[in-house]
Amino acid sequence: MKAKIKMLIALLVFLMISYTISAQESKQNFKVGTYAGYEYNYFKSPTEVQQDTVLFTESDLISSSSYKDIFANYDYTTKWKGNRLRLSASPSTRLFYDNFEDSYWSLTANVKYDRELSEKTKFLAQLSFRRMNREGLDGAQDVLVNPLGYTNYGVRTGLGIAPIQKNKTTILAFYNFKDFDAFGIRDLQFDEFGLQLNTRQQFRVNKLRHAYGINSYIKKRLYDTFNASDVISSGARDWSYVKATAYYELPISKNLEIEPSYTYYTRIDNMDKRSGFTQTGPALGIVFDNDITSVRSSLKYLTRNYTTLEARDNLGLIGEKIKYQYMDIAINAEHRLGSSGFSLIAEAYSRVRTTNYTDIDARSFRGYTNQYAGVGLRWQL
Repeated sequence: MKAKIKMLIALLVFLMISYTISAQESKQNFKVGTYAGYEYNYFKSPTEVQQDTVLFTESDLISSSSYKDIFANYDYTTKWKGNRLRLSASPSTRLFYDNFEDSYWSLTANVKYDRELSEKTKFLAQLSFRRMNREGLDGAQDVLVNPLGYTNYGVRTGLGIAPIQKNKTTILAFYNFKDFDAFGIRDLQFDEFGLQLNTRQQFRVNKLRHAYGINSYIKKRLYDTFNASDVISSGARDWSYVKATAYYELPISKNLEIEPSYTYYTRIDNMDKRSGFTQTGPALGIVFDNDITSVRSSLKYLTRNYTTLEARDNLGLIGEKIKYQYMDIAINAEHRLGSSGFSLIAEAYSRVRTTNYTDIDARSFRGYTNQYAGVGLRWQL
């Protein structure tokens, strides 16, 4: 399957180059920038773990460092006779000054194509690639231990329709193959496929644009775990996911908008009937933009309840199912410096996960805090 996806990507890129020669309209955009900041607990570790009667504390487990981010984004769009082709590539790297061996880089590339079938209908297609080159394990683990490094190939196709005035709806089928980097004797990968439905309705009140909608998907994910040892057997998992987010974009003024939303998210364990959960919660986004300064912020409060797995403390089972509570805060700001193409930029992020699983002998299902903040400069051509 990976080989077929690579062939499709190569074919679509070739078609893009061919059509570019005779394109009637094309444009391109390039951005490059950098942040300098500090990240706390970038492996998302708990503050206490006991192994073989030895207690490891925060100073042993938590990895934090000042960092330098370098990123770029290139977009190319060409149009001809009701067709549009878009190519984008986004490389980035985070360099940790205090622990340089933990630095990592990533590359995301997309090829998107759409064609007008009628006044209200478009054909949509997308091929995607993402490489995350990073060492270590994700400390926010539950049932599966996920390496942080991976390669992902994706394809999606469907229709964009406008069933009524001021409405945009997309219906897409998608497939992803994600191959995690090997860690020790373990090697993990999954195939996933599903359907995505997004709909958005606009209207105006006192010359201000309002909008509401739903973003949703249903998908199946098939995991395979391979081992380079005969001692540990290979494993497989069959999980289904359903997610839906309802939102409302409420303008307060010409430059200020708030967006309340609510998310329902569930995982169904089709094989062992053990690893399922349901996650729900509200979020609030705030956007300020006056064409010179823009600030985007979001606040989320999510609760995850596992359906079967039971919580433990240091004495054993506590008679409750495992429960997480997430508090996420994110802020991104930009201030344009005249017509030079330069902008001052800033970012801040915080995630705090609390849990009723407090057994210090375990690494999985534990609570953690991950936070970072940085300031920098971006240039746009």
